[in-house]
Amino acid sequence: MQVRRCAHLSVILEDEPRFDIRALLEGGDGLVRCQRWRAYAPHLDAPVDVAPEHLAVLAAIASDAWTDLAAVREHQGATAVDALLASGLLLADDQASAGRRARDDAARSDDWWPPALVAQVHGAWEGVDVGARSEAGQMPSARELVETFGPAPAACVRRAPQAPALQLAPTMRTDFDTLLADRRTCRNFDPEAPLDAVRFSTMLRRVWGALGTRELAPGAVAVKKTSPAGGGLHAVEAYVLVQRVEGLAPGLYHYLALEHSLEPLRQLPPAEAVGLARRFVAGQDWFRDVPVMVVMVARFDRLFWKYRRHAKAWRVAHLDVGHLSQTMYLSATELSLGCFVTAAINDREIAGALELQLPREAAIAVVGFGERSGRLATMELDTFDPTPASQR
Repeated sequence: MQVRRCAHLSVILEDEPRFDIRALLEGGDGLVRCQRWRAYAPHLDAPVDVAPEHLAVLAAIASDAWTDLAAVREHQGATAVDALLASGLLLADDQASAGRRARDDAARSDDWWPPALVAQVHGAWEGVDVGARSEAGQMPSARELVETFGPAPAACVRRAPQAPALQLAPTMRTDFDTLLADRRTCRNFDPEAPLDAVRFSTMLRRVWGALGTRELAPGAVAVKKTSPAGGGLHAVEAYVLVQRVEGLAPGLYHYLALEHSLEPLRQLPPAEAVGLARRFVAGQDWFRDVPVMVVMVARFDRLFWKYRRHAKAWRVAHLDVGHLSQTMYLSATELSLGCFVTAAINDREIAGALELQLPREAAIAVVGFGERSGRLATMELDTFDPTPASQR
């Protein structure tokens, strides 16, 4: 048998207090304050503890070549090597390690900036239920946050308070200003109203559809859409969860941007579609009844084809999703539809449902749109205090 170190590895010294039931039973407050080294690797779903003496062992074993296990155990110590194999930080070429090895190979195949890759993988959620946490009192209100941590940092900050602010010229006002002012997040969707086929198609075309392409070189095609994208690559795919759209069965679809068509992935019974929608947005019940959800999935392999191991490239994927989200908001507002965007999503459950190839591609955010409910069950920012500038 042969072994090698995993391709990417970040080790952090943590010393924050953590809960320990034994400390509580022994009469303490249940908090243990001790330092520990935590290893984060993108082929593992969770960080693992690593002994300080094992760090030197990891450094001594190559990540880009296989080494005979017997020789490694002889030189580095069988106890340390076996512990690292069990943790997954060392990989073997046997069948038992095939799953971890495949994920490690996937991490090697694309030119990620390593800190971004670790953040992408270990920032993912699975099984999070925001609604249940709120009911259990684990989601503090704004008042409770102020009482516990004091006032939030100011909404507006001055950098040169000693200098008088320069008043700007009066602004022009057009229909676009009205559209911008009407843009808001909807948290109350009509659970019975379907979305008509025309507005559904219009939304997909306006936001995610391609206006055209341009071949930059043989094998390199840039895409033009209504939103900007890093390098003209438009490395964000739209996956559609349909609950109530005229002419479409509930289910999962993939939007083909160049063709303006839907690729059916899986039909769903209505009850299953509702449950999947709720899990996608991590139990945020106020979004569950939306007739259409769109999962925006970043194709990191396409993005990193150009921006190889680039420290800024990971940010670009999130910026692209942000641009698309705002275009979605403006389009939905113009079509008199409610809409939302959230990054509080169960990424790993979405990946499983869509059969994504992690970490080569991953869900970044979920948006939704449809008819608003006539009943305000969850607070929305429909009313607010205007700023002095907006009153002029």
